[in-house]
Amino acid sequence: MSYYLATQKEIVDWIKRLAAENPLYFPEKHGAASYRFTRVGPGSDIQFDHYTPTVVPPVKLLVPAREELLHFRTDADGKTEVRPSLDTSFRIIAGVRSCDLKGIFLMDLFFKEGVPDAYYLARRENTAVIGYACNTPCDERAFCAAVDSLDHTEGADVYITPVKGGDLLVEVKTRLGETLTAGVDWKPCEDGAARRIGAVTARPEPFGRTFPAALPEIYKIVEKNYESPVWDKHVKRCFSCGTCNLVCPTCYCFDVADDLHLDVASGNRTRSWDACMLPHFAEVGGGHNFRPEPAARQRHRVNRKFAYLPEKYERGAACVGCGRCGRQCTSHIDIFDIVTDLIQEGAR
Repeated sequence: MSYYLATQKEIVDWIKRLAAENPLYFPEKHGAASYRFTRVGPGSDIQFDHYTPTVVPPVKLLVPAREELLHFRTDADGKTEVRPSLDTSFRIIAGVRSCDLKGIFLMDLFFKEGVPDAYYLARRENTAVIGYACNTPCDERAFCAAVDSLDHTEGADVYITPVKGGDLLVEVKTRLGETLTAGVDWKPCEDGAARRIGAVTARPEPFGRTFPAALPEIYKIVEKNYESPVWDKHVKRCFSCGTCNLVCPTCYCFDVADDLHLDVASGNRTRSWDACMLPHFAEVGGGHNFRPEPAARQRHRVNRKFAYLPEKYERGAACVGCGRCGRQCTSHIDIFDIVTDLIQEGAR
């Protein structure tokens, strides 16, 4: 691991050079206040300044909304050829906040478990990630510190932290990071670790929204309150549209479909995003729906983030505190408010 100090101009020039050599995605402003990870081109405005979290998290570049898994063809002799459709092209995702780094880190765990997902891992193994630290909350909905995502750096090849004096502290964390930074003319920083600690301790306290209970206690509260009236309270205004799932950095449910071509001899298998908040998500053959009511679906979603997955993987909350679900919800339903109500109900 090595540290450097660089000016913002030096970092921007470096990003542009990388983008000229490989596909590179960076948060770009669209409209008045919306950001999305966009491929950097000659006219892109690259700024490492404060930005509101993108509508869709960067991990979705590794899990496309719709992707072909394989193509199949049967010849005249009845032999079937199956060709997997693996994306092994190299890409760089830059400007990734710590909450989104945590999202990528968790998705790595989810897709490696059991039978590893070759499609996700093919993209992930060919993706470089450049992280960027937050010294102030991104907006009023952030609660990354409350779920231990604020200082997450694992999964980044290079991690950039704004430090006192206006410079950027560059932490090269992996061999791929060394490749990305080869040939740079930045100033080596021998006290890089101390400077990063200084930036961390200078941040405001509290950092964003906080829960009135510690995470280990929250896991118990969420699981214990299975029959709580809180589940009904917030979904009274829910449209069951699934937006909260689709913008979440740790939601990974999908649907799979086989499409047969008109020649009836070939076709392809695709998968696409699915969402547990959609009315028919838990419907099975025969028409039975295990979660027909919005409250049951909301309870399942919150338990996935704060009970089931934390217990299964022992890597903390499966919510990264980015605030996207509440920010993008048409009815402004916020998982932070739901969990807070569960905590307060348990205290009564």
